[in-house]
Amino acid sequence: MSNLSFVNMPRGFALARPAGATSMKLLFSLLAALFVVLGAALPARAQAPRAAEPRGQIALRAEAPGAPVELAASGPDYAGSFTIENRGDGPLKVTRVIVRSSPEDPRVPPGVSAELEGGGIAATIAPGASRKVTVRWKTAGARARELYGHVVVESDAVADGAAAPGQALAMGIHAERGRGLGFVGDHILSILTFLPLLGVVAVFLAHVLRYRDDRKLRLLTVVLMGVNLVLAGWLYAQFDRGFSRADGNDGYQFIEHGVWIRSLNVEYFVGVDGVSISMVLLTALISFVGALASYSIQEQLKGYFAMYNLLVTGMYGVFIALDLFLFFVFWEVMLLPMYFLIGIWGGPRREYAAIKFFLYTLAGSVFMLLAFIWFYLNAGHTYLVDGQATERIFSIPELSRVAWTAQGLEILGIAAVKVVWIWLFLGFAIKIPMFPFHTWLPDAHVEAPTAISVILAGVLLKMGTYGILRINFSLLPEATQWAAPAMAAFGVVNILYGAFCAMAQSDLKKLVAYSSVSHMGFTLLALGAMTPQGIQACLVQMFNHGLITAMLFTLVGVIYDRVHTRDIDRFGGLASEMPLYTALVGFAFMASLGLPGLSGFWGEAMTFIGAFPRYRALTILAAIGVILTAAYHLWALQRMFLGTFRASWRQSKYLEPFGGKFPEINRRELASIAPLAALVLLLGFWPRPLLSLTDRGALEVHRLVDRPGQFQIAGAPGVDSGTSARAPEQGAAAGQGALASAR
Repeated sequence: MSNLSFVNMPRGFALARPAGATSMKLLFSLLAALFVVLGAALPARAQAPRAAEPRGQIALRAEAPGAPVELAASGPDYAGSFTIENRGDGPLKVTRVIVRSSPEDPRVPPGVSAELEGGGIAATIAPGASRKVTVRWKTAGARARELYGHVVVESDAVADGAAAPGQALAMGIHAERGRGLGFVGDHILSILTFLPLLGVVAVFLAHVLRYRDDRKLRLLTVVLMGVNLVLAGWLYAQFDRGFSRADGNDGYQFIEHGVWIRSLNVEYFVGVDGVSISMVLLTALISFVGALASYSIQEQLKGYFAMYNLLVTGMYGVFIALDLFLFFVFWEVMLLPMYFLIGIWGGPRREYAAIKFFLYTLAGSVFMLLAFIWFYLNAGHTYLVDGQATERIFSIPELSRVAWTAQGLEILGIAAVKVVWIWLFLGFAIKIPMFPFHTWLPDAHVEAPTAISVILAGVLLKMGTYGILRINFSLLPEATQWAAPAMAAFGVVNILYGAFCAMAQSDLKKLVAYSSVSHMGFTLLALGAMTPQGIQACLVQMFNHGLITAMLFTLVGVIYDRVHTRDIDRFGGLASEMPLYTALVGFAFMASLGLPGLSGFWGEAMTFIGAFPRYRALTILAAIGVILTAAYHLWALQRMFLGTFRASWRQSKYLEPFGGKFPEINRRELASIAPLAALVLLLGFWPRPLLSLTDRGALEVHRLVDRPGQFQIAGAPGVDSGTSARAPEQGAAAGQGALASAR
């Protein structure tokens, strides 16, 4: 039956259609829509494919692949070249060849230029042809002794690995003017850092060859530290105190820069500026003093001196590293030897102290690593030293140019710059140490051998404040402004808490340990002020505190080696037995409490000058810490050296070889203390040698983090502003003078 019957059907169905008609109509509609979509997505069948237009393909070639172009001396100037090659099928239009620098961001020293063969900065290169680029550095008037930079080549062509045509390529350039000493002078920082590893190699060979006279290893370590001290003296003499960012190389000197791990874009990048130079000098001096103090070690000398030399390498590396990955490697290198030096050669509770030190420091390192990875993953487009383009890098100078706040990144809904700043600060605060992360320090100091306490107090604690200056301040200046008041408040807590704890101690070494907690609080208060005087006060306090505490711990070791106790209440009247030792302890105590005329005075005085305009109440509270410091030092001096000598010491088994008398300080001990005491006295009356080293460094950091205003006091006229690329973004204060008020 071809038709449906309408008989007896309900009225609503009178217009019924053939079965399946509605479904077929819907299917045809869907197919039609599909053809429309496919027609829009696919090219017309009748349209013939267009032939690709021939394009140029650009490549840059240097004489030494994978390395910057080396500029050779050409009269008083330097020159070198590289080649632009067209490896494509079409013409290559080079639109610009330019040195990667500008007046606002002087990456390279003045006088560097690049020119295409035949003149000009633009050219068209035929397929298969090439064109040479000549790079010249006219050194007349240039302060820089080395050159690291890039020449950028822009074109309309596509490069190997480039995402799109027209992407700029770069070629690294390098030149060395030399400073004397030849290879040693050109690589002075690497030699300072890795020379102690010769001691590690010597220990290994002595073990393999079953060499028995371990005492020679002491002498070898002292010689190595002495050579480093001499080289550091040469570094001090050659350091240009007026060098700034405006002179190129981001204000760094004695640079060594090369690709280390290409797959991760990690570079071996080292250098010093006004922030780090004083710490390198301090490391050289303290490591030499520590080597002399290590003569008290009598057991397992091979292992001890291997760990000691490895520790010294890590300390140098932290202060010269300008790559975050390299910085982290050196930071961790220090951890293992310090753990063993405390855990094997320490006091009765050495295992507990060593494990506590290890866990605290490792916890801080985890936060640091998280922050470093965040910087690496969000770095943006830049170049390695040889010109290889990359989106990820660990270079501190390159990362300091990134406008992190402007990116608006977040972590768990919080501004990423604040979270990352806190991660970094936690890692460094543990090392300072800052309350409440300080509890590892007294245990480590008390149980560590004398030489290791000297190293720990003299150098390792300074790495915390140095890291804040080098990384927090330089990379995250806006977050630093946000956190500055809290940093200053924690500094005052450190000052007062450490002073009260020191006053309660009967163990002389623990007293000195808590005094370190107190004195490092001044560095935090100075950093929180963010004034020129405050930043330089931090650098001065770090150096002077290193000298004074190294002297104090050495003197504590002198009395402990004689009677194997540090209990202050068990002594009394020692001035009659050890007059020279008494004089040295009194001298060190006076320097520690900030007596004018000794170096400890300058750091505290400059801290008050820098912090008072911004934090009046906090500065007044910090000044109370000076009174407490005088109280616990004078009280300890009175209990140990004044009054009646305790006759019970005459029967001590430790004094039997000396006829029941306390032997006076010997020549070796005096040799380790004398250079420290001489510097404390010299810098107390004439701080200029130290201030001149740190002037520029303090000013450069200050320009990054501080805005112009009423709190920038005592600026000296006639100082070059040396603005950086970040300065307009951060509201940096250009033209702030050297810190005349502290001189």
